[in-house]
Amino acid sequence: MRILARVLIVILVIAALAASVIAGAVVGFIDNSMDLIAEEYNLDFTSIIYYIDEETNQPVEMDRIHRNENRVWVDIENIPENLTNAFIAIEDERFRDHKGVDLKRTFGAFLQWITGNKNSYGGSTITQQLIKNITGENDVSPTRKIQEIVRAINLEKKMSKDQIIEMYMNTIYFGAGCHGVQTAANYYFSKDVKDLTLEQCASLAGVVKAPTTYNPATNYEKNKERQEVILTKMAKLGYISQQECDEAKGRNLNVKIGEVKKDKEDVKVQSYFVDAIITDVVRDLMEKENLTEGEATNRLYTGGFKIYSTMNPDVQKAIDNVYQNTANFPGSSGNKPQSAMVVMDPYTGQIKGMAGGIGKKTVSRGFNMATQAKRQPGSAIKPLAVYAPAIEYNIITPATIINDAKIKIGDWEPKNSGGGYKGRLTARRHLELSQNIPAVKVMQELTVDKSFDFMTKNLGFTTMVAGETRNGKLVTDKSLSMSLGGLTDGVTVKEMTAGYATFVNGGQYNKPVTYTKVIDANGKIVLENKVENKRAMSEQTAFIMQNMLTGVIKNGTGTSASLGDIYAGGKTGTTNSNKDRWFMGFTPNYVAGVWMGYEIPKAMSGSNVCPKIWKSVMQPIHDGKTIKTIPEPDGLVKRTICQISGRVASKSCSTTRVDYFKEGTQPMKYCSSHSSYGSSLGDDDDDKKTSSSKKSSKPSSSSSSTPEPGEELNENNQNNVSPGTNIPNEEETPDDNSTEGDGNTGDTWYGEE
Repeated sequence: MRILARVLIVILVIAALAASVIAGAVVGFIDNSMDLIAEEYNLDFTSIIYYIDEETNQPVEMDRIHRNENRVWVDIENIPENLTNAFIAIEDERFRDHKGVDLKRTFGAFLQWITGNKNSYGGSTITQQLIKNITGENDVSPTRKIQEIVRAINLEKKMSKDQIIEMYMNTIYFGAGCHGVQTAANYYFSKDVKDLTLEQCASLAGVVKAPTTYNPATNYEKNKERQEVILTKMAKLGYISQQECDEAKGRNLNVKIGEVKKDKEDVKVQSYFVDAIITDVVRDLMEKENLTEGEATNRLYTGGFKIYSTMNPDVQKAIDNVYQNTANFPGSSGNKPQSAMVVMDPYTGQIKGMAGGIGKKTVSRGFNMATQAKRQPGSAIKPLAVYAPAIEYNIITPATIINDAKIKIGDWEPKNSGGGYKGRLTARRHLELSQNIPAVKVMQELTVDKSFDFMTKNLGFTTMVAGETRNGKLVTDKSLSMSLGGLTDGVTVKEMTAGYATFVNGGQYNKPVTYTKVIDANGKIVLENKVENKRAMSEQTAFIMQNMLTGVIKNGTGTSASLGDIYAGGKTGTTNSNKDRWFMGFTPNYVAGVWMGYEIPKAMSGSNVCPKIWKSVMQPIHDGKTIKTIPEPDGLVKRTICQISGRVASKSCSTTRVDYFKEGTQPMKYCSSHSSYGSSLGDDDDDKKTSSSKKSSKPSSSSSSTPEPGEELNENNQNNVSPGTNIPNEEETPDDNSTEGDGNTGDTWYGEE
């Protein structure tokens, strides 16, 4: 019945179209194409972005966006013929012959619509696309299609083909905030449009179909594939010779990102946060309303939207104070690495501030290192991919003893940073010291499949590769090197921050968002991001992990991130040859991630300053604020643990930590000596299996008594220490001046710390 109904609609459409062609207009669709063209630059309705003032709970204007900021008009005489022909070849090969409507493509599109094929090819000609670009009317309905067809037919009677293609090339969207071929040539190739080569013309024409997918700067191979399709089509249609086609295919595109030239010199450059909002709103409009990227962007820039952002101005100001001053970052002038930061509310997923690069921002909708860059996470991934799932699935506890010793897996021999081994220590202590081999051993017990699923299904990571063929070679992130941050593409600062937020939010995951809702000019809610907690891990696992991570700041590799009396935890990360550096950290109020590295990865000198950068932002945003607490869930048991034996600490233990355990997994024996160890990964030991229900064979003693070596645990003689208490540690405590990341043997490419 549905197909029959659509057939009847098509018959009516064809009849209406025939009548309109004869009459020149259809009743109710009085053509005003020329008026629309004349008013092209007056049709825009500015969209306004707000943030919510936390004291008054009222919206405050943050920025304004409108379409013609990034458009520079260029006459057809100054547009290469190859560029014009490239668009015609791929978008509308019969453009020079039809009268505004390509009947063959239109009827084909209608047939696809009848059968319900959502992947149908477009039936719109260049003339129809121009109408759509100008009117901003994108709804998929027979009524709108008839009006578009009528307008296209009448427009062709009033304008020449050259005028139409000129207008088209000056209004189409190329991504990165570029409208029209001039700004696109400026941005992607750092040259005037008239100077584009044949291969660059075909590349630019290929971007329009899906600007994000075919962006030559970020997806070179995809763009090259599309470019070669266009060159082949141009040769087939006789616009170029086969020799020209083959030579153009063989030449490099020479992509060189430049600043977009503006038609107004005083145009304000948007912040990284505004850039991210635009990207997110466009993506969500595309998904919800089935729009192309160009259509969604056009609607945002001209629709008069009210967009309510998640930004906190105090947080953003603290970030800007650090990131806009390049003196805060290492390296000499002209040779400084880039850095990015995201600060998030861990209970909602709302991003409160971000920096997508260092120094003064010079272009709107440029590359955002915080949300778009995929980088190797190094050891910063260990809490997410190794320790959290291993605790969740009861493979280890914080007190599990793991032997840090030489290991060889096939041809792979993982190394610790700086060489050497720490021997048998607890999982917690190995995490504090960021030892690599223990993480690999835990991953072996966990399995790479469980780790990968935990990252992608529980923690929302979207950039990890399950398995695919690239250049004839199978690539996958499902390998043991994932335990050390060795990934095919990498991860973003935004998604890493959202992953760490689960430790503070009781094991609940929230998708990171930059806006709460979008309202159109008529007051209708177009888009909305509600807080939707998803269970990523148990409350117990999350609490155990956040407690373990406080040790990294107190006694491990992240001491320079300490906020004094403010409860905080985190994890450092350094990749092979120091090409990427990280610090992921949290307080009960905020979670934040810092990354540093060169845009084109290369080694950095010196130590990891990411913990210091993190502190320099987090300190001021907590000043004068009430510090929240992370509630301890039911089902946990607290013990003071010897970090050498993995047993409950006795008076002879010098290196201890307060650890939490799921009921039934806590150690049940006191440390007897440091030459007799407790349970270790893979060992068969009673300590790993005993539960809190196990009776003590000794009589109870007072809570103030000190247990003797070898004594079994009694609830009354276990010292209870409050969460966050800094237990004295006599071992070496690395900080940002340590040799973390140095001394790598160079025989592995994956992240090491």
